[in-house]
Amino acid sequence: MSDFWLVPLLWDGEMALLGGERLRLEPEDLRMRFLETMGRIHPRLLMMFKAHLLPEDESGEVCGTEELPFALAQSGDIRLSAVAEPSEAMIDDADEHPTWRLSHCAEAYLNRMLTAREATALLRQAEADPEAERWLDAMRTWTAGGRQVILLRED
Repeated sequence: MSDFWLVPLLWDGEMALLGGERLRLEPEDLRMRFLETMGRIHPRLLMMFKAHLLPEDESGEVCGTEELPFALAQSGDIRLSAVAEPSEAMIDDADEHPTWRLSHCAEAYLNRMLTAREATALLRQAEADPEAERWLDAMRTWTAGGRQVILLRED
């Protein structure tokens, strides 16, 4: 069974920071209604991406890995870099906050996402079931703070 996560994102074209305030979207029927609502507002407002495709495999030839090197259920931020060579700051910080190499598929996905400003404007017209209001509120808070929002599927 898959878990679906609403995730705040900071993406500058080189570094992706998946915020630790991730929200699991359950139950399934509520998630489906919520995603349909977001899709009617704009098809790219909340695009789904498979979490195992985020990191690059060791060969660099295939998008994703068979197993995620991190768990979305864990607390804390998750960092991925599109930069070929890590900076000294990344290396020094690797023990406390490891940085995984971002796959080229994930990089293309992130580059197609709506900006936080675009999403903020679209979310003004959004309404959600009362049970899903906290998901919508989180999206509004994150985008108002300059972060994008992604939907990750963890298998």
